[in-house]
Amino acid sequence: MLVEDIQSVLEELAPGRLSAGWDNSGLQVGRATRLVGRVLVTLDVTEDVVREAADGDFQVILSHHPLLFEPLRRVSDGDRRGRIVSQLLASDISVIACHTNLDAAEGGLADLAAGELGLTHTQPISRIPVGGVKFVGFIPREAYEDVVAAAYEAGAGALGDYSHCSFNSEGRGTFMPGEGADPYVGARGRLEKAEEIRWETLVPTASVASVIHAFVKAHPYEEPAFDIYPLENVGSSGGLGRIGTLRAPTTLERVATSVGELLNAATVVHTGDPERSINSVAVVPGSGMGLLEDIPGRAEVLITGDVKYHDAERAQDLGLDLVVAPHGLLEVWALRAWSQGLRETLEERGVEVVFAEAGGSAWRSVSMVAADSGEVISSETGSMDFEGGNSYCSLFVDGGARGNPGPAAIGVVLRDEAGEVLEEVWDRIGDTTNNVAEYHALITGLETALDRSVTHLEVFSDSELMVRQMNREYKVRSERLKELFMQARALVQQFKQVRISHVSRESNTDADALVNKALDGV
Repeated sequence: MLVEDIQSVLEELAPGRLSAGWDNSGLQVGRATRLVGRVLVTLDVTEDVVREAADGDFQVILSHHPLLFEPLRRVSDGDRRGRIVSQLLASDISVIACHTNLDAAEGGLADLAAGELGLTHTQPISRIPVGGVKFVGFIPREAYEDVVAAAYEAGAGALGDYSHCSFNSEGRGTFMPGEGADPYVGARGRLEKAEEIRWETLVPTASVASVIHAFVKAHPYEEPAFDIYPLENVGSSGGLGRIGTLRAPTTLERVATSVGELLNAATVVHTGDPERSINSVAVVPGSGMGLLEDIPGRAEVLITGDVKYHDAERAQDLGLDLVVAPHGLLEVWALRAWSQGLRETLEERGVEVVFAEAGGSAWRSVSMVAADSGEVISSETGSMDFEGGNSYCSLFVDGGARGNPGPAAIGVVLRDEAGEVLEEVWDRIGDTTNNVAEYHALITGLETALDRSVTHLEVFSDSELMVRQMNREYKVRSERLKELFMQARALVQQFKQVRISHVSRESNTDADALVNKALDGV
């Protein structure tokens, strides 16, 4: 593949039309005809990233933040950007930026963050202005096909994923050629009436000049008539940020804890009452305060970065709470997740995709403060603080299918602190797979514990896949399991602490016996 081929793939994943007007996405440095075998993905293009690319024989650096926002006045070793551009050119490495177009795209960074946080029925906070103009031209019937074909070829007629878009109406045009005219029809000094087609289409701002030139050149009239109208339309797909609904209501504190857990952050700052009930959440990877006014009434909390002191006061005045997700952390997480899909796409075409080890935020910390508690404690480390009684319980869960898929059932055993059985649940769940049955068992067990007002819970399962997925060691790829995973995560957030551990089948015999009991109809 060539660099320009990589650009074409990126255009499908993150269309340039979704970029903000002030942005500078696209090819920034290098040759479009460069042959590509390796692509390095990074949040920012730094000198360390360039060295990593050169040492690793990468031909392209794909960055989220553009290296070049403003025109360069010089390229020298006297400043950081000059040194970086010099190093890139010397190493023949191209740089492509996917910034606000990747933020806004369907399946882009905002979508990924919203999905991982468990939001459903998501929609953009703000749609992207389509921009461009409406071009209206008047064409004689016999020349219509040739003229519009030339205009389409020059860039007219695109609307989202559609091309050759127009509206036509027939009418009669009038004109009187002057003494110096050379009319296509009619005669000098005589009023002429001609049957014409009014042709309306859309033209991107960047293509306006080309379309006008093509229209005039192909038109048979000496002085073709056309109008141009600026547009304020917004796109129907994609947009900045996402707003969605949680699968189950939770508290503001638990929303903040989920963000910290996702980002592996020791502390997460938020405004508002920690016990406030949250149903709808807005999330903007990076800096989202520019969208603040678009959120009140649609969500109770905004998760974003780059929040200033007075931003919090402004949000409070609007009845909106804030959870601060450091700009770089949330974007790096989302960009890394997105790059996995890019890797699968490009590896089919012989191009390797690697996420950069170098780079990262320029900010550094001088101290770390441990979080008081977490929703899911590591199965290998960490301790649980509990109050005794039913506040602490152990939960053994198992799910199984005979046939995979086949007849399936679940088994759940809830024990108190002393190990006494509080409740057992077994039930057939129809025909499904082992993995689905394991998740159904976990969800039923969590619901059982919540019904008994358990606050601290240790969960044991012999499904290594489910345990690792719940502890975020494995990514959930199956769409069916992803839905069950998010249901389980929503339930976990309603406890103070949960630890989920993998045990051998021999250590989970009670729950396993309940599965067989349900399947055997005992």
